[in-house]
Amino acid sequence: MILEGGMRPGDKLPSMADLEARFGVSHTVMREALRVLETRGLVQIQHGKGAVVSQSPSEALGLSLSTIFQLHDGTMVNLMELRTILETEVARLAAIRRNDQDLEAMEASLKRFEHPPLSTDVYIDADVAFHNALVSATYNPVLGSVINSLQWLLVESRSITFRGPAEGVTRALKAHWRIYEMVKAQDPEGAKNAMLQHLQETQEDIELAIKEGRLRKEL
Repeated sequence: MILEGGMRPGDKLPSMADLEARFGVSHTVMREALRVLETRGLVQIQHGKGAVVSQSPSEALGLSLSTIFQLHDGTMVNLMELRTILETEVARLAAIRRNDQDLEAMEASLKRFEHPPLSTDVYIDADVAFHNALVSATYNPVLGSVINSLQWLLVESRSITFRGPAEGVTRALKAHWRIYEMVKAQDPEGAKNAMLQHLQETQEDIELAIKEGRLRKEL
């Protein structure tokens, strides 16, 4: 009903009584069905309001991805391989489809790196903002949901690499500017290659953090 009936995030589902009548099930069955949907992140049960379509479908996808990583003993290397598959294509598409507003958002996020003191939170927020601006520039909402659902898995690794050698942060900032320049120049292959180089350097930082005991290999 949610997917095929055109309901949008924030829309309120019919009352329990209406749902029970519509589907011909008992109150107990309908209550359990809504509980399952809430667990999957598709609806939120709000006091005094009932069931509401979730505002953040990426959270539901993120929960599923987290479960997948746990079931398969996923590692940081696995996560970086997934990022490489997705984010190199994000950079390529962004170079093709970006507009002036997208470029402004990317540049604003990069300038946040350059205002000392650069705390862990500022570094992570600026990094996330830059990658989000790239994803937005693809104008592919499905791809955006997949990328956004991974972000919370990356917070720990971003924090650890920030606390690593100072040159790692400087290198990351230079890499972001390279990606930006390729996107600005509307050079899709150049943007893809710049992103690939950035992710390879990030993986080197992660492997160093694992070796030094600053980061667990498992997710």
